[in-house]
Amino acid sequence: MKSINYLISLVILLGMAVIVIANGYICQTYVASRLGNYGNHVYKTLFFVPVIFLFSWLYANATRGDTWLASALFVSCFWIGLTLLFEFVFGHYVLGNSWEVLIADYRIWQGRLWLLILISEAIAPVTIAWLINGY
Repeated sequence: MKSINYLISLVILLGMAVIVIANGYICQTYVASRLGNYGNHVYKTLFFVPVIFLFSWLYANATRGDTWLASALFVSCFWIGLTLLFEFVFGHYVLGNSWEVLIADYRIWQGRLWLLILISEAIAPVTIAWLINGY
């Protein structure tokens, strides 16, 4: 039986962060000029959703066992919390974005898709763990 592994969840989140940063660089360098700002936003979001599911699969494989549900729920909350913390703290205090600009990315009714990232972080670990553990 394996329990919640905080180190694994953090390492996997950092792995996702590396991919997001690399993808952001590629988008700014090559994609944005071809697709424009909104197309770039859509591309980055749609690129990252499968990455979340892939890393959820890695986490679920590493933590399979009797405590799979608790572990999956933990990692969902952990990833969402750290994502929000990073977005707002780094985005505001380091990059200097206003709170209005940061909150605007969550307005799905205005075509902003960033909320799909948080939804994916909420459902992917539980869904993948459920599939891997055969329930």
